[in-house]
Amino acid sequence: MSLSRTPSGLAAQYLFYKDRVLVYVEGHTDIPFYKVVLENYNCRIQAYSEETDYHQLLEVLVTDDPHCVVIVDGHYEILTRRRSQHRRLVLLHRHSCENYLLEEKPIEQFRHSRAPLRDTLEKLPSSFSEILENTELKFKELLILDVAHQRAKTGYKVLPKGADGFFVKSTADFENNRIQERWSEATLRIDEQSIDEARTLVREFLKNHRFIDLLPGHFAFSIIRRWINHTVDVRQRILEEDIRVFLSTEVWRLVKTRDHNSLKTRLRRAVREAEKIRQASRSQTPVRSRAIHRT
Repeated sequence: MSLSRTPSGLAAQYLFYKDRVLVYVEGHTDIPFYKVVLENYNCRIQAYSEETDYHQLLEVLVTDDPHCVVIVDGHYEILTRRRSQHRRLVLLHRHSCENYLLEEKPIEQFRHSRAPLRDTLEKLPSSFSEILENTELKFKELLILDVAHQRAKTGYKVLPKGADGFFVKSTADFENNRIQERWSEATLRIDEQSIDEARTLVREFLKNHRFIDLLPGHFAFSIIRRWINHTVDVRQRILEEDIRVFLSTEVWRLVKTRDHNSLKTRLRRAVREAEKIRQASRSQTPVRSRAIHRT
């Protein structure tokens, strides 16, 4: 069993890496995104188990207090944004780290990274806003239903991990009938009041954020990935990993939104504090971590 499956396992794991701060992220595919931000910091980034929930992670930081930092995806909890209860528990302000990658400038720059594909990728920049608008048009009602089901704890998942099932086969066009079928099925499984409450929360969120920021990260990324690949000759199809790595680098260089700046600041501050704790533990000089702190 992985050490990362339990709070005690997470707390004990730092003993194997006393020379570095441990930064826990939600998945292995998230690592390149955070690696760029922390490239000059003495830390090791690794994924924790999906079975580990928010309260377990908070227990690790507050009770066991090892020299580590934990990053938690925002999920739909960003609709009723709670503040972090610990300086080293970093909460995302978008659904997942993938949502931070989906910005026009890095995707525009993507075509310049592959000169042989420049002609086939030429329409990417001008079409980016169109794909965002179309995604919202097609999936807004499904997302509202997904929020309603999760808040009501029905156990029904409206949106799968990836969006491939909602496309016309071998194209980048959405399959309207499939979307309608999922909407009809999801609507029958929940009450109208729950849907209305979810709709109000989503409406308020969209006053200050993009729809793509709230759409589940893997689902949103799969839409952009498919769209990119269908602008390229099938013989030159681009791997998901290549897209992720490129955008993970370029987004921090080209994008300066409030969400990106806030995440960078909070994450680096958390790592610096964890490093102080690590150094203090080595010198046996007690340093009291500001355990409960609203950020």
